[in-house]
Amino acid sequence: MKSQSIYSSLLLCILTFTHFLTISAELCIDFPNPSKPYERVAVECPPTQNNDSYVKRETTNFFRVYHTCNSNAALCNKIKIAFDDAGKEISKVLKLKQIIYVKATFANFYPQIFLGAADSTRYIPLTSDDKIIRRYPQALVKQFSLDVHPAYNDFDIYALFNSAYDWWFRTDDETIKYNQYDFYSVVLHELIHGLGFASSWSNNLENSVNQDTTGLTPTYSFYGFYGNQFTGFTERIFDRYVKFMRNSVVSTSTYYTYQLNEAVPSGTPFNTNSEFVTEVKSSPQWKFAEYAFESATTNYSLYFSPAKDTSWNEHIYLESGLQPYDQGSSISHVSKIYELTEDFLMTHSSDPGVTLEYLIQKGGNYKSPIGPRILSVLESMGYETDAYPNPIKPTYEY
Repeated sequence: MKSQSIYSSLLLCILTFTHFLTISAELCIDFPNPSKPYERVAVECPPTQNNDSYVKRETTNFFRVYHTCNSNAALCNKIKIAFDDAGKEISKVLKLKQIIYVKATFANFYPQIFLGAADSTRYIPLTSDDKIIRRYPQALVKQFSLDVHPAYNDFDIYALFNSAYDWWFRTDDETIKYNQYDFYSVVLHELIHGLGFASSWSNNLENSVNQDTTGLTPTYSFYGFYGNQFTGFTERIFDRYVKFMRNSVVSTSTYYTYQLNEAVPSGTPFNTNSEFVTEVKSSPQWKFAEYAFESATTNYSLYFSPAKDTSWNEHIYLESGLQPYDQGSSISHVSKIYELTEDFLMTHSSDPGVTLEYLIQKGGNYKSPIGPRILSVLESMGYETDAYPNPIKPTYEY
């Protein structure tokens, strides 16, 4: 009777551990509110047969926007046109294969001060060609047309736009005023964030327990099965190409992530999040989080090193000059040194009284507001373009 009890307990432990590993491998991360990137939900996304067929390349707009507009009909129609124009612009430069569904809201978000905010609704774990699991934005995963893929969210991108500001539209029959913002420019910027132009490195770990920021980490997650079990720090595919510079030493995001994962073994249970934070910060590996924070707040100490043969083959400096560190702005934009170049669109700030067309002319009167550095980032992540027809694609192991 005693041996049977021991056997049963051992079998239960094996089944529990196996179940944990299986579920952990399938976990996706959902971001329900793009204005609050620290709010994330780990969800199961089991293997699903791909039933999508390619959309014809003659399609001029691969974006389908479902927007809630809390304003009058005339203004809502202007917003609809701006979304349509932005979708067409991105569809011109990326060789998309599947429709991207956007859920957008135009409302008064005061006292929040953002103009717009957008993110991928879901980040999906796939195996990069270097055999490391990273999280890919759902809109990108759909373009890979995998025979079997993790289950998708109903929408690919969530976007918010703040009606508390005075907006100017290209359909307005008047010159932009000094206090107005170009709505089309902001929509285009945010949709590119929704495509995955965003880092996972943040101060969420310390913020979660109301501590001052001393270090940054990639996304981390727990799975609540017989306790809160830590399932590891994971980069996004954007981060694969991010490099930190400190004291003339260059380190990859992947190396820092590996070191931080040595702080706490994956699968370790914790009673509270606070207990987990204490454990990580007391480890020798926390210094790598501190190094990342130092680079993210020091000018020219952070850059994106594109994949080979993309539209831009030199380092692209990322935003690292903001003091204090600003989650959502730091790292996830190109440096302000590109404000007067063809890549102005993905700098972190937008000035009032200036139209997109003016910035295009000022920077050299180029064809598209989506410049070569921006394209190179998207190509490196896995988006196909005419100039880069064979991007690096991940695999899905299930």
